[in-house]
Amino acid sequence: MRREVTILVYHHIADHEDPLTSKLGVVTRPDVFEKHIQYFARHFDIVSGSDLVSGTLPRRPLLITFDDAYRSVLDTASTILKTANAPSLFFVNPATMLGSSLPVDNILSLAAEVLGKQQLMALLNINETGLTSVPGLIANVVSKWTQAQIAEAKQQLCAAMGTNELELRRTSKLFLGITDIKRFASLGIEVGNHSMSHTFFRSLSSTELETEIEQSRELLETFSGQRVQCLSIPYGNALDATEGALRAARRSHKAIFLVHAKSNRFKPATDIFYRISLRNTAPEEIPFKLRIMPVMRCVRDWLW
Repeated sequence: MRREVTILVYHHIADHEDPLTSKLGVVTRPDVFEKHIQYFARHFDIVSGSDLVSGTLPRRPLLITFDDAYRSVLDTASTILKTANAPSLFFVNPATMLGSSLPVDNILSLAAEVLGKQQLMALLNINETGLTSVPGLIANVVSKWTQAQIAEAKQQLCAAMGTNELELRRTSKLFLGITDIKRFASLGIEVGNHSMSHTFFRSLSSTELETEIEQSRELLETFSGQRVQCLSIPYGNALDATEGALRAARRSHKAIFLVHAKSNRFKPATDIFYRISLRNTAPEEIPFKLRIMPVMRCVRDWLW
């Protein structure tokens, strides 16, 4: 029996901001995360990704997921989850774990810290004055770039900061390595696919989609020893759930995840799921964020 499932997405669980994340809005404090998990344990039945894929769910199903490749999920979140006996699903990017690259998001965050917004925009030849944040820049400008343009932008920004992508990845302590993923199963964490390099799908060719989706899945299965059945589309935007991306994903994945913070009662297909990001939401606000706002967003979209 299929039931409506509530799905949460977190990223980096940390007490302090790092220049590689400070402009992205992806950090949840450990004390807040612990309160969230305690709330979920009291009011929901916490399920795994495999439970979701099976379609047989308890009365109040809730799935906890993580995106990207932040090692704080392993170092901090896993301890909190284990105390609550709560499973989770961690969507990771093989390219980041391999240590040769960083997502453009992190480099933009660092550049905004080091160079300032004005110089960052000038280096990238961006003239849109309405952009006031790095997430806005990513959503409105970077989302339209090709992979070649993104690679060039990362190189330009790193050069302006007197470093390079490989050095930033080598010296940062934020991200998982290949050996870390082998620990997931013993901690109750299932592995999910978050694409090879954390890029927007909307402008990719069929060959690029094959690398980002299928080759990524194969690497994750090899690294982890787990079966990978779920794909989280980077940035969680339905615009990246293109026909080509969905076709590539459905060849080997059973569930596809977006964000949009909408109710899964109104999801667009049986294998597509919406997620909600709570970040540092106070516990007393959780019912409104999980029960009321997702339905209101669906009604809003229907009216539009």
